[in-house]
Amino acid sequence: MGLTMINYLWLFAIAGGAALLGIALAFGMIKQDGQRSVVAIAGAFVVAAGALGLGLYVASAPTAPSQPPDREGTQNRLPAAATTENNDPEK
Repeated sequence: MGLTMINYLWLFAIAGGAALLGIALAFGMIKQDGQRSVVAIAGAFVVAAGALGLGLYVASAPTAPSQPPDREGTQNRLPAAATTENNDPEK
């Protein structure tokens, strides 16, 4: 079982649990006040679809280029280099 399969297992567990909770809440709302809760549930689906679309857009957007470390340590001369003892404001 590779690392990718475990990630999918965790995704299924978390998302599945949230989906089951949402279904249980929707069922309870419909049993309590049918007409009003159907409108609320439809609104929640619209918001969820918008959030999914926004999430897919953000996930597909390009990211800033990164420079991998090399033998000369050129990544430490970049503006956002790691903090060293010489430039640590805590000391």
